[in-house]
Amino acid sequence: MMPTQAAALWIGVNLIFVVYLAMRVAQARMRYKINLGDGENPEMTKAIRTHANYTEYAPAALLGLFVLASLGAGTMIIHALGGAFLFARIAHLLGLGMGVWPQGRGLGAAGSALVLLTTAGFLLYRAVI
Repeated sequence: MMPTQAAALWIGVNLIFVVYLAMRVAQARMRYKINLGDGENPEMTKAIRTHANYTEYAPAALLGLFVLASLGAGTMIIHALGGAFLFARIAHLLGLGMGVWPQGRGLGAAGSALVLLTTAGFLLYRAVI
């Protein structure tokens, strides 16, 4: 597998994940009959924030993967970063959005930040060599 194919794999999986998160918001809207905003419903707020938080981090992470792959980073680096990012976002969902793993929210936030910082480091390194 080429690095760009590895990036395409993780980008594709993440596109499916963002659709899943959006569907959770839509289902909550139907369940609680809330057309706009969160209706001061805690479950609606969790669904919205889980989706919104993902969309705040994912573009930078996924673009970073693609650019790294385009600059010739190894396939294993792309897989490690892509896998770590998806794991972090699933942990965040389990912690905040579903409340089944309370530590998941913090782990997801920290993991996402670590992936972004690591990707930034690799990009800066590739930019100057």
